[in-house]
Amino acid sequence: MRILIILIAISSFSSFSSAQLRYTLSYKDSSASVLKVSVEASSPLTAPLSFIMPRSIPGHYGVCYYDHFITNIFVVSNSGVKYAMVKNGLGAPRWSYADTGRQVVRIEYEVDLNRMERNSMPAEASIVRPGFAGILNYSVFGWIEGTEKQKVQCKVSTFTNWSIFSTNQPAAVLAKGGMDINAENYYELADGQLFMGTAFQVKEFKGITPLFVASYCQTREEWIDDYGLQGTMSMEILKDYFGELPFQHYSIMLIKSLPLEKGNYPSLGMEHLSSSTFFGDTTGMRRTAMSRDDIKRTMPTFLHHMGHALIPLRSYGDAYRPYVMEIPPIINNIWYNEGFMWFLPYDELKLQNMKINFDNSVYKTSSEIKKLSLQQLSQAASTMYSADFRLGRAVFSRGALMAVEMDNYLKEKSNGTRSMKDVLRYLYNWSKENRRPFTMEEFPLLINEACHIDLSSIYKKWLLPIQ
Repeated sequence: MRILIILIAISSFSSFSSAQLRYTLSYKDSSASVLKVSVEASSPLTAPLSFIMPRSIPGHYGVCYYDHFITNIFVVSNSGVKYAMVKNGLGAPRWSYADTGRQVVRIEYEVDLNRMERNSMPAEASIVRPGFAGILNYSVFGWIEGTEKQKVQCKVSTFTNWSIFSTNQPAAVLAKGGMDINAENYYELADGQLFMGTAFQVKEFKGITPLFVASYCQTREEWIDDYGLQGTMSMEILKDYFGELPFQHYSIMLIKSLPLEKGNYPSLGMEHLSSSTFFGDTTGMRRTAMSRDDIKRTMPTFLHHMGHALIPLRSYGDAYRPYVMEIPPIINNIWYNEGFMWFLPYDELKLQNMKINFDNSVYKTSSEIKKLSLQQLSQAASTMYSADFRLGRAVFSRGALMAVEMDNYLKEKSNGTRSMKDVLRYLYNWSKENRRPFTMEEFPLLINEACHIDLSSIYKKWLLPIQ
């Protein structure tokens, strides 16, 4: 009987392993900024086939040209012969191999990170520096069409003395030289980030769930304990606000580097299902412990991005999707995604300068922006949110002010027993129960159902251009 059980276990493991895609990422040449990547199916694929890089990433609201930084892309046949893949001639982020019937065991390609950094917004680019590589997985990993829902094993390989930290499988004790990462599918792998090198630090903090802070600062080590405090405080606020935390662990990833090219860019963060990444130069580095007032003052951006793990990454509507896509969508409700999740830190931290900034971004911006309806503004921000951050500020500020007005109205009508906290929790729970996006036709009905108080007039008012 024992032998039978062992055989069944081995058979099950073999079946699981054989169903996996095998990604590899290798960085072993410090004189270059090039990563080597391969994607191998569990059994040979039959041509024709296509390989795709994402052009849309959740929360970026822009076009990411990751395909522009791919070079030397080949298929490898079952006999070991390499054949070049052909880039789509109409500008799509696709390559094809069309020798019908030929068996293909893997795709190999290279990614030039310096070229990526020089030709991308800071918040969308992976970087490499002496002793460090900071990888946004979706910037270097594409997918073979038709395989994106298969289980994935990813092998990371680098210099033997380099440490590796992965948000997919975070740990305070770091692997060195190599690491295996398992993911349910390509989308889960792509949602992660990697730090590799000798020039970054990681610290674990005890919160409601384990919190990891990974920090790279190019000029000197940053003081990171206050990031840990802000992260654990954010967990407590979100647990109280929504009734639960949807992640088993969370990672705050910090990149402060000297830019390869001079330019004026907003310091932005990128949200993920169980992590967030923050980008900037070294001028804002933390050298010592902060005062309690400064901890509170600088906390909104961390609470906001951690809050995105609930809204919109797990409660979303319209054309937004919480995973990478080939074609960037035009989204009508960025004001919900961003504005409602800027309202939450304002509501919890009671920082009045946040309300002043919302007002200024709505009422003191360009007349060309003010004359746009909320839907038109969201559509414009769908591809230019950070490229023209007037649009980004305006759309999230209108959404935040909508939420502020709704909050005041709910408290007034309910004698203080109802608020926007009830609305956000209702929307989150509705999404969890229904497991689908809400439509824009459903949205005003849902916010009315949350507290059984009619918010329609406020909602309709904020859809209009700013007078």
